[in-house]
Amino acid sequence: MKKIFIVAATLLCLAGTAVAQQHTEFRWHGIYLVGDITYGVNINRQVDEISGLSEELSAFMPTLVAGYQFRKETAIGVGASYVADPKGAYTQLPIFIELRSHYLRSQWSPYTALQAGYTFPLGSSSAPDPETTPPTPSRKIAEGGLYFGLEVGARYAFNRSMAIAAHLNYRLLQANKMDWSDAYGIAIPADPVALHVIGGGVSFYFGN
Repeated sequence: MKKIFIVAATLLCLAGTAVAQQHTEFRWHGIYLVGDITYGVNINRQVDEISGLSEELSAFMPTLVAGYQFRKETAIGVGASYVADPKGAYTQLPIFIELRSHYLRSQWSPYTALQAGYTFPLGSSSAPDPETTPPTPSRKIAEGGLYFGLEVGARYAFNRSMAIAAHLNYRLLQANKMDWSDAYGIAIPADPVALHVIGGGVSFYFGN
């Protein structure tokens, strides 16, 4: 009887070890880093009667977030993103605070991330083109504004300290002041601009 009990206990221990090995999850507390590569497209149709912005902000946007996870549903971090405009006029650096939530304590987990902060202009004036009809003006962000981001995705954990995720996101980037000039260098009055960017990409998680 004693031998049977010992064998049964051993089998239970082995079964428990096998289940534990199959149940891989990213650690749910502690310091973490997220490196994010997103491709975004500006969906503004037209912000003025001179020129639309539909192709002004279609580019890769790397993001880095460092934070602390209190539990699986609550992680707070700070981050920065580089929003590259191929023409230079709308290139900017959003700095933000992020609230990130994961909803399952398992190898796969859906998650959301909310970001809020301020975006700083980094771009130079775009080159005017007098050959277009009407002539394309020069433009540049002179003063940044509110930044807001919403991300929805799913994370896959390789182990306790490394994971990868795929996501979709939306970003709002405001420019409180724009510098515009026509093809001949004459200043044009310009209203503030709000850029609406949708995109998707991958994220890489690293935890302590």
